[in-house]
Amino acid sequence: MMSVFVAVVALMVLAAIALLIYPLLRPLPAAAGEPAIPKAPPLAFALAVAMGLGAIALYANVNNFPWDNPMAAEALPTGHGEMGAAGAMNEVTATLEARLARDPNDREGWRMLGRTYLVGGNAVKAAESYEKANALAPQKDIDLQLDLAEALVLTDNPAVQPRAKAIIDDALAADADNQKALWYQGVIAVRAGDNETAKKNWMKLLEANPPPEIRDVITAQLKELGVEVGAGAGAAGPAMAAAGGGMGAGPMGGGAARGRTIRISVKVDPSLAGNLKPGATLFVAAREPGIPGPPIAATRITTDDLPAVVVLSDADTMIAGRDLSSVNDVEIVARVAYGGTAVTASGDLIGRAVQKKGGSENLDVVINQVQP
Repeated sequence: MMSVFVAVVALMVLAAIALLIYPLLRPLPAAAGEPAIPKAPPLAFALAVAMGLGAIALYANVNNFPWDNPMAAEALPTGHGEMGAAGAMNEVTATLEARLARDPNDREGWRMLGRTYLVGGNAVKAAESYEKANALAPQKDIDLQLDLAEALVLTDNPAVQPRAKAIIDDALAADADNQKALWYQGVIAVRAGDNETAKKNWMKLLEANPPPEIRDVITAQLKELGVEVGAGAGAAGPAMAAAGGGMGAGPMGGGAARGRTIRISVKVDPSLAGNLKPGATLFVAAREPGIPGPPIAATRITTDDLPAVVVLSDADTMIAGRDLSSVNDVEIVARVAYGGTAVTASGDLIGRAVQKKGGSENLDVVINQVQP
């Protein structure tokens, strides 16, 4: 049952990512006599990507809903087929709402509903759900408070922003390295014109060696603030894309290979050679076939590096405790991302291949498809 729910939530994230950034794509109303809060398209993009990946990691770490107890767990919808992500999202939301109507004291249920609303783009209802979850907490829960602050930041109501800021400041007073609080304090600071705080916070996030997609987002936002981040900044740990130039630089990967290792030869089918654009971002990611969510390992090169040999191994894991050795089959996806983001877009060029556990570490991936 949990795998079904996770799959549904993954579809929800992909379908709703555009809705998440809507509040940042238009000026917010301000109090009388105050200038309107400007829109921030680059920040909106960064927030959407960070939340899309962060929601999965956060849920995996904080959820304690008793999935193995059929008397306590609510059966979640299955067999959505062609219903689509929107229908699945509505059904999951309705299931949670029905469960909470029967048991309004279910704190974890309110938290799950808040996350579902937030992924669906309804920050106001998400904030209401998180308020109820916080009211049911036996003691102050910083993580749950930050869930509330996240929803408040994404609402259109400037009156609630001071409360979001107070929650975030309180979380950082308790833990100066809280990554979620650092991110959102930076978001609030940019809105207020305090770029120095945003720079300081986001540079600190880079020092924590985030996954490549998140690092790219943070680096892009720092560039918007006038900060050029060197290629090696924050790239000392696993899962960071290597710098390097084409075949002459040798195999590219996140660092010294260890454990299960896959040497991936990436090339483009001649029929698509005319579709290539110089300098375009090319993601090479390893994932478990059929399992949604962040890849197990990933690196980033450009089309200028093609043809290329990329090495991914257990050293490149993106999530602690989950590496290539922990799964059987590994699907390698090479994608020319013309949008430069972790979200697949129409026109992207894609190639796939699967390595069986125990098979040859050498794998050929031919980019031979165009995303509709």
